[in-house]
Amino acid sequence: MVTKASQPAPGFNRELTEIIHRFCQALEKAGIHCQQILLYGSQRSGKAREGSDIDLIVVSPDWARYGWRERLELLGITAARILEPIQAQGFTPDEIAQRDISPFWQYILDHEATIVSSAF
Repeated sequence: MVTKASQPAPGFNRELTEIIHRFCQALEKAGIHCQQILLYGSQRSGKAREGSDIDLIVVSPDWARYGWRERLELLGITAARILEPIQAQGFTPDEIAQRDISPFWQYILDHEATIVSSAF
C-alpha cells in the first residue's frame, strides 16, 4: 500500500469524489475491495479539460487472483457500467511493497499519484 503523505489534488472536487465513490461501489459488487485509490494524470495536476479521462490506481489484495489482462478487463467493464471515462490499473499491496511492478508504474506511484482514498 502507498503510504506517502499527499496534498489534495488541484483538480479534485466533489464531482470527482462522487465518481470515484461510484466506481469503488461497482468494484465492490464485482468482488474487489478498494483498499486504496490513487489519482494521477490531468485530473490530479489540475490540467483536465472537458472530456479528460480519470486516471486511477486501485490497490486491493483481491487483485491477486487475477492476471494483468483480467484486471484491465474488469476495471474497464466497471468504468463502462457507471458510464464514466475512467482509465484504471489494479495492483495488490504486496506488488507495490515488493516493487513487483513495471518501472513506469513505480514512477507514477513515487512521483505522480496522490492518495484520494484509503478505503471507500
